[in-house]
Amino acid sequence: MNILVIGNGFDLAHELPTKYIQFLEFCKRVFPIYENVEGRGVHLYQQEYLFDWDFNKEIKEKLKSAYESRRKVTVEGNRSQIQTDYPGLDEMYLVIKDNIWIEYFFQCNMYQKENWIDFESEVSKVIQSLDNDMHGLNETYNLDDEITDLSNNFLREKYSEYTFVVQQINMLDGKESLKSITFKEIRNRLLNDINKLIRALEIYLAGYVNKIQNGEESSDIKDIFEKKDEQGNITAFIDTKIVSFNYTTTFNRIYKHSFDIDYIHGKADINNTIDTNNMVLGIDEYLPKKRRNKETQFIAFKKFYQRIHKGTGCKYKEWIDTIKGDFADYQTELEKCKTEKNIMNLKAMANKLKKQYLNRHHVYIFGHSLDVTDKDILRDLILNDNVYTTIFYHNKDVMGQQIANLVKVIGQDELIRRTGGSTKTIEFKQQQDMIPIEE
Repeated sequence: MNILVIGNGFDLAHELPTKYIQFLEFCKRVFPIYENVEGRGVHLYQQEYLFDWDFNKEIKEKLKSAYESRRKVTVEGNRSQIQTDYPGLDEMYLVIKDNIWIEYFFQCNMYQKENWIDFESEVSKVIQSLDNDMHGLNETYNLDDEITDLSNNFLREKYSEYTFVVQQINMLDGKESLKSITFKEIRNRLLNDINKLIRALEIYLAGYVNKIQNGEESSDIKDIFEKKDEQGNITAFIDTKIVSFNYTTTFNRIYKHSFDIDYIHGKADINNTIDTNNMVLGIDEYLPKKRRNKETQFIAFKKFYQRIHKGTGCKYKEWIDTIKGDFADYQTELEKCKTEKNIMNLKAMANKLKKQYLNRHHVYIFGHSLDVTDKDILRDLILNDNVYTTIFYHNKDVMGQQIANLVKVIGQDELIRRTGGSTKTIEFKQQQDMIPIEE
């Protein structure tokens, strides 16, 4: 069995703008389409937001076209609203407008970082701060309790009018100080807005990134599933299972094979809604074991919960069961061999079994950082003695980070055992340059 594991580096290798900073830059250019209406021609929009922006030309052209097509319409409640010829973009504006997470990331120092891990880390910081505020050293609060102070600087400023200090100042100034807000209200705002943010990301990926016309492909990827003769002619296609940590449909669009794909974190679909979206974008468990099963106030932000709640992919477990089943068969047959009295026959049979059962399964990892956040899945795939794993790296710096991450995933001793000698089951291989897509 061939299993190809792809991460965000796979999309980046195909020159797709899937870094989270690129998504935020896109959002920044959506706002003026709907907010700067009077007396601003498209040339001003281009000059201010598009000309100096190093971004995909197709997407920039669509934003320009959306700006040109904008118009005022009357919606429910006799309200005036801007619409364009791009319904997905219209919806996107509504879910990022006044979104607390968009506001947070625009002002955050991490805004200049590139990895989705950094994005999730920032979300985790905010959630943990609110959780810690509820479970203080001196006092514990319930969700329905009103806040008195917040430890996160952004949240404290956002909700400053509800804090104890500001309330006291208002009272001294003779102002009414009746405003209050509960932990639950803040929690719910954060949860609703992160769901809106995920929907905005879905619109960006499905409506824009998935529409980009790619001109290059990876020979490394093709070599995984293309069987060739000595002359280099393709003689067959090897069935390959895909474990995708991406939300995009890049593999299908470029390589055009109907292989079985398991979208671990969900799949972007423009036809979804906030409610039907199945994309996982959350945080890892941060509570100690003693508290995990008792304190579930912030469970909806966590990846494991989202995977269950949204019903994302777990086909890979069936593939792993097949791999483990093969190894169990090998061990059973090996035990039978040990009853063989003729030592020469025993060695011959053991070697025959090794050829038959071991290294018959191959895992290829392309564009994945091997970060510990995906530890469980990576361990399930890699830690099998009948699996040979090839890890592609972009450059030596990336390889170094992958090695460091893999130590956290499987441990130093296991990594050493599996990368050398007769027990070698893991190798690192540098990615080849991309090649033009053959028609």
